[in-house]
Amino acid sequence: MMKQLFFLCFFLCSLIICEGQTLEELKEKQGQLKAQIDEKSGELSALQGELAGVEKEITILSGWQTGLTGLVGLNFNKSNDWIASPNPNSSSTSLNIGLTAFANKEGEKSFWRNKAVITKAWNDVDLSEADDSLSNDGLFDNGTVDIFNVSSLAGYKLNNWIALSGLGEFNTSIENFFNPGTFDIGIGATLTPVQNLVVVLHPLNYHVAFSGVDGIDSQGDLGAKFRVDYTNSFNVASKAVSWSSTLTGFLPYGGKKEIVEGDPNSAVSLFEYTWLNTISFEVWKGIGVGLSLGLRESDFEFDGTQSFYSLGLSYSIN
Repeated sequence: MMKQLFFLCFFLCSLIICEGQTLEELKEKQGQLKAQIDEKSGELSALQGELAGVEKEITILSGWQTGLTGLVGLNFNKSNDWIASPNPNSSSTSLNIGLTAFANKEGEKSFWRNKAVITKAWNDVDLSEADDSLSNDGLFDNGTVDIFNVSSLAGYKLNNWIALSGLGEFNTSIENFFNPGTFDIGIGATLTPVQNLVVVLHPLNYHVAFSGVDGIDSQGDLGAKFRVDYTNSFNVASKAVSWSSTLTGFLPYGGKKEIVEGDPNSAVSLFEYTWLNTISFEVWKGIGVGLSLGLRESDFEFDGTQSFYSLGLSYSIN
């Protein structure tokens, strides 16, 4: 009896030890498999990223790339005998429209980039609508902001980030076309140091400044043209944010120009720059809130800094 009990105890202990060894082996195997899965997941993520990059390059090289961002702001205000108001009987309406569009074609050794920035705004205010003592001009009779900037850039690539290029650009308004306005045509180099950034440096450029004013002569001069374009889209809190920025300017080689013939006191420089920005924040399916703002300096047009901004609904297509 004692011998049987001894063998039973020995068997149970051996079984427990064997089960313990098997559990440890299984846990070790589990750890090895998890490590292999993590390793393969990292490799898979890297391959997916590389595949996305290749597919993007194929898309770029296979045809035109286009994009459009639009902005519309509309406001109505009206009061009837609102005594607390400085103008108890008044009404106002404002409308602003902004559009930024591009059409680019990339080849292995060449490129062609086209961009347009258009902004138009109107504002109508009637301070005495009740007794009709002022003229009832319509909304579209009172423009405020008017911008029309179009450029076309073509180039031959020397390597991945520098190219020989030619640029044509005009900067004016829709309603007063070249009244005033500027036109540039020149050659030089285009740099693409990082993705979404295009820097144009053209040391051989002819610039024409149109006055559009009686008695003031339009002027032209040789100089250096620069242009910087940045367009990008990214996500903030799972919502798309689009930003387009264009900085363009001209540095004349000559001195000041007499804009009134025979009057040396009228001499001004043809140096100028314009910086235009459009930012849109998506709320739902491409619809969101947009902001356009701009700065400009041109001694030929105005002694000081010009500026504008517009805020309203936006819609983006990429």
